Amino acid sequence: MRLVGRRLLAWLYSTRSAAIFAAIPAACAVGIWLSWVNDNAVLREKASAVTASLTSDSAKISAINHWVYRNQGFAKNDRFFLVPALGPTPNQVLASGGDCGDKSRLVSAMLWQLRINSGLAQIFPCQDCGPIHAVVEAEYEAGRMVVDPIWDVDYPTGDGKFLGIQELAGTRHGREHVADLQWRRGAGDKVQLMPESEATFDFAVAVNWQKNAFSRAVAFGLRWLGYDPAQLLRPHFLEDPKLALALFLLIVAGMLLITNFILCFLFPGATRKFRPSFPRQPPGSVVLGLHDKRG
Repeated sequence: MRLVGRRLLAWLYSTRSAAIFAAIPAACAVGIWLSWVNDNAVLREKASAVTASLTSDSAKISAINHWVYRNQGFAKNDRFFLVPALGPTPNQVLASGGDCGDKSRLVSAMLWQLRINSGLAQIFPCQDCGPIHAVVEAEYEAGRMVVDPIWDVDYPTGDGKFLGIQELAGTRHGREHVADLQWRRGAGDKVQLMPESEATFDFAVAVNWQKNAFSRAVAFGLRWLGYDPAQLLRPHFLEDPKLALALFLLIVAGMLLITNFILCFLFPGATRKFRPSFPRQPPGSVVLGLHDKRG
């Protein structure tokens, strides 16, 4: 018990310095999170205005998809927030437009502000191929539906319902619907340029769980917990750079504290080596000094 007590005291002493290091990423996370909250307010206002007269989720999803299709251009958005690899924020896409992945990111972010669950999905032309297109899959009142903001396409069934990835995979429904749109919209519509491969969902996935060892391990863990990875929507933070960075910095701050606790509990002697020392004045030194002065 004494050993445990000494180690806890050592940890408590060193926690002061560890807290300083942990406070830096934590403070950065709070600042980024506040910026993210402000961005969400802009997205919420725009999404609410676009869907003001609509009541069903499916109508709201289609309206947001149509609005994003018409908003700005279709060139790849080269803007980013702090880290280029994470790509543009939804608000940067809102301001400047973007390609299929960028506009899909904006559609999903606006739907989240309406409390409609959604996530991006990538279309692969074959099992071992790279992705060629990105769309959004969102939950509506009767299941899930796919929308494509680059071509202004959704996939209705004709009876008020819509098709999701699972219903489109392994069928010709997507390709046949696009062919029908090309005929009905006329020669001047952008959908005339849509290739069949981007309406083929045989290998479409929200997350490529086979991408690397880490993703395969996560998929195994999800299956062990009783979840089917293929049925999960893509996590929202993967398509929101500010949210992703805020979460990452909070994890870093927590890991610093946890690592400090483990090291100090297991190696309390190492903590004492770095403990600051201050010279102590002997008891009564002040009194002696005053006595000497009077002498």
